[in-house]
Amino acid sequence: MNNTEVKCFINSEIFSSNLYVLSSKNWNILIDPWFYSLKVVNYIRKIWGIEWILLTHWHGDHIREVDTYTKIFPTAKIFIHKDDEELLHDTYLNCSLLVWDKEITIQSEVQLIWEGEYTLNWLTFNLIHTPWHTDWCSMYNLKEEWILFSWDMILMDSIWTLSTPTWDTKKMQESIAKIKKLWFPLDTKVYPWHWEVMTYWDILKINPYLW
Repeated sequence: MNNTEVKCFINSEIFSSNLYVLSSKNWNILIDPWFYSLKVVNYIRKIWGIEWILLTHWHGDHIREVDTYTKIFPTAKIFIHKDDEELLHDTYLNCSLLVWDKEITIQSEVQLIWEGEYTLNWLTFNLIHTPWHTDWCSMYNLKEEWILFSWDMILMDSIWTLSTPTWDTKKMQESIAKIKKLWFPLDTKVYPWHWEVMTYWDILKINPYLW
């Protein structure tokens, strides 16, 4: 496991949600920048910028400030699962009108990727497609770092069960079955979008959806 620091920033504007910045010797990453904070910007400047922005899905509470950060850090490249392509500017499906009563879209260039393994500047990560909360959600597994970004998928002792415009119960069941077949080291740290960071082993002990 490499020496990677994960910095968590929390915002409780509407509900408590996390924003993560990963830093290592060869790369820095921003995950789902849904709120702007000078504290976040100053931290990113301290680690000499960001190379990538990884997006788990296109809900407004995950993508709201992407354009703000790319204006400050214009060389950062954005990645998201290809199934999001048709939803890049759909403010109904991304729930921004529902939550903030205004349209939230992204003007920055986005690179669309499929499920699979990718290597960027010595960083290897797996995009794991796990739809249900939305029809296009993905998790990011940095297996060499023992890190899993579970977005709204795995939340400590539960899963996300709030119905959204693209909610699909059948896909929910398929995604749960898919996760059960995957293997993660028990010491893998799981970073959810809401609530606390835990090891995969601690989650397995309390989350009945993964039994």
